Amino acid sequence: MDVRDTIVRYVEGVAREQGFDHSLNLFESGLLTSLDVLSLVTFIESTFSLKISGDEIDMDSFGTIDGLVNLVTRLQKQTALYAVSS
Repeated sequence: MDVRDTIVRYVEGVAREQGFDHSLNLFESGLLTSLDVLSLVTFIESTFSLKISGDEIDMDSFGTIDGLVNLVTRLQKQTALYAVSS
């Protein structure tokens, strides 16, 4: 399963809704609440073995499925670059 599918399945489970537009704002639409952010961060960190800083928790990154996928992809690339350069 790829990054997008993994994130979509998780959000669909939390939101109890399927088939929504991946550019839809998850919070403004009511699919997720501010209380869901912590569990979403924990899920992403544990599932993808990443560390998300407080600076990265913003509406651009966490507001949509597309934003979450972009965040995870960017952090994976940074982690891979760090591993290679160490």
